[in-house]
Amino acid sequence: MTMTAPASAREGVRYDHVGHYTDGGRVFRITNMFPKRPLYNFLWNEHFIARLDQFGGGQSWHYRDEVRTTMGVYENARLVYVRDNATGQFWCANRNFNEESFDEFYCEVGLGWSRIVSAYRGVRVSLSILIPPDENAESWSVQVENLDTSSPRDLSLYLYAGSGLNEIPHPAYNHGVFDEALNGVALIHKGYDEPYPYSCHFFATDAEVDAYETTNRRFRGVYGQWASPLALRSPRLASEGTSFDDTMAAVLQFDRVLAAGESCALTVANGLSVDTDAARESVRRLLEPGYWSWQQERLSEEFQSISRRYQLDIPGDPEVSTLLNIWVKQQIALGKTWARTYTRGFRDIMQDVTAYAALDPEGAREKILYCLGYQKPDGNSLRQWEPIDPHPYRDGPAWIVPAVAGVAKESGDFAFLDHVVGYYGSEESGTVLDHCRRGLAFLNDNLGPHGLCLWGGGDWNDSLNGAGLQGVGESVWLTEATIAANREFARLLEHIDHSDEATAYAKSAESLAANLNGEAWDDDHYLCGFTDWGEKVGSRENAEGSFFLNMQTWGVLCGAADDPQALMDRVEERLSSPFGHRLNTPCYQQGDDHIGRVSYFQPGAYENGSVYNHGVAFKIVADCLLGRSEQAFESVRRMLPSNPDNPASASGVEPYAVTNMYLGPDNPGRAGESLMGWITGTAGWLFRGVTEFIVGVQADYEGLRIRPCLPQAWRELSVRREFRGDVYEIHFARATESETPGMRVDGKVLDRDLLPVFGDGQVHRVEVTV
Repeated sequence: MTMTAPASAREGVRYDHVGHYTDGGRVFRITNMFPKRPLYNFLWNEHFIARLDQFGGGQSWHYRDEVRTTMGVYENARLVYVRDNATGQFWCANRNFNEESFDEFYCEVGLGWSRIVSAYRGVRVSLSILIPPDENAESWSVQVENLDTSSPRDLSLYLYAGSGLNEIPHPAYNHGVFDEALNGVALIHKGYDEPYPYSCHFFATDAEVDAYETTNRRFRGVYGQWASPLALRSPRLASEGTSFDDTMAAVLQFDRVLAAGESCALTVANGLSVDTDAARESVRRLLEPGYWSWQQERLSEEFQSISRRYQLDIPGDPEVSTLLNIWVKQQIALGKTWARTYTRGFRDIMQDVTAYAALDPEGAREKILYCLGYQKPDGNSLRQWEPIDPHPYRDGPAWIVPAVAGVAKESGDFAFLDHVVGYYGSEESGTVLDHCRRGLAFLNDNLGPHGLCLWGGGDWNDSLNGAGLQGVGESVWLTEATIAANREFARLLEHIDHSDEATAYAKSAESLAANLNGEAWDDDHYLCGFTDWGEKVGSRENAEGSFFLNMQTWGVLCGAADDPQALMDRVEERLSSPFGHRLNTPCYQQGDDHIGRVSYFQPGAYENGSVYNHGVAFKIVADCLLGRSEQAFESVRRMLPSNPDNPASASGVEPYAVTNMYLGPDNPGRAGESLMGWITGTAGWLFRGVTEFIVGVQADYEGLRIRPCLPQAWRELSVRREFRGDVYEIHFARATESETPGMRVDGKVLDRDLLPVFGDGQVHRVEVTV
């Protein structure tokens, strides 16, 4: 069984009034260039990242050693103008500010690259952008074509790059020049005792430059407009430098006469460096012939190297197949590198890494070691860094064991547990196992009056950040997550023959579970917690916020709930909406400092009653653990951009990226809208929810567990799974009346749900009858 993209995915899943997939689902073509909100793509390497909208606009920045330097500005960071020198007419080819009737206008969203194409007044322009793996720069490939097959065209092309250096204080340090050695513009902010080492913004090309500009004062004009820059009214840019200027920009002009049907191409390097000497060295590499195509191929190969490890083909469901095979993986890869992009967070990376382990166990291992360097000697972790957030959230340690166990199960590498990592802000260090122990000790040993884990400045729910600051309030969710972590750690310890220690952690889990059920049960559901003042949160006694999602789903995930089916029925009754399941109900209407900022959010926004898909993904897993396949599948369906009750054209969500939330049904005026895609822990948990729990192929210490929980809509499906050097081609099908459910491996009946590790590097065919 050689798996490719499903046939229906190759044909292109379409979303009305938004766009469709091409190239087997590896490219999404945005055909409505003025959708409900901007549709983004992320390009990145370890230290440089860009968020591009469908026009190629959006910020790019470099982050290293706690210093962020912005290069591309939020709006109008990358513009391409064309001027017809015969008529004096000009237009912005990639932005179309006046929404003219372009003959062609679309954006291709690729894996690590974006391309904006337009055709207007007989000229086709293509702007392609990527970030190479090893550079603090963007690489642009620009093509211009004369579509007139009978006449030449006298054209000027203007490439524009806005600069984030203008945002740094003290514009008296700023100056811009044309550097002959660069063959481009250098914008520089070099100041006294400043923390910005990457202070040179370079914009260079491999083509002959006819003129240039260094400031928006002359290009757009002090009172000008982007749709009609003042400088384009003349045939030639000023070609002058600038200084003491907080409107610096880099603009390059290229004059070309194109014969009928002729095209021209050029490459541009747009990046940051420490000085012009370093910029020249970067440009030398970035402008090598064929560089853009080579880097695009390299990005494709790098993605394929991780993507091929798990491939899913669901006949009749190309949307789920395409998202899970391609785009959710890309989203997870972004998360494990950049967390939520505006900062790097401990909990965020650890959760993404737990999913990423199935795609790249070695890469996941390295990210765990990196994150453990931000765990403090007391066992807690920083919430986030770049920049550092000192707020005393307490859930970080709960994510260590699942990530570590996930890598151990996937790779079979237990030597990893003995790797030594230092503790943050300390000369102390410990093995990975020691880091797990300290994290659990921080959680197990710091309990409140009801025997539950202390809330501190918040748990997974960032916005319940006022309930436990005095060191008395208790979090139900954190208690449940700690129970789950204790049990997972006990399993790991048993596997490496630390039986006595495993028993101690299992007992800790049981003790916490008894406290949870004895103190946090509220008639028919779990509370959210107790504040520093002993007040219940998430109780039937509360007029607002009386029922929360995560405390119910994690009551199932940690194995503590006495009647989990009834509990999940209650979730369906109280929290279901056309957009998915709300995080809590009723929404808070009045601010309450004893609870935190969640009570101040507008109804239906963020953690105050939105459909927060990260939490919904927890629910998908909980449903599967209880065999509730239809409820799990329905939760997936409502999350997708094809949801008929909330399609992408209405919600604004990128069809190729999972959104962190839909504004809840109680939100005034904007219910169902997606405000932010890509940067969410939903991607990793959705990937695991579908692949490990609905499909049911789970890495374990001894092999692959097969525990499907398939919805009736999926009559059959196939999985190609690489695992510890072997390849498993698994076909799931519904049993007929005459068949007995079971599993065959290479034609032989297997009497348990565990596929062994063969260790022969061969392909093994598995037939699962459900």
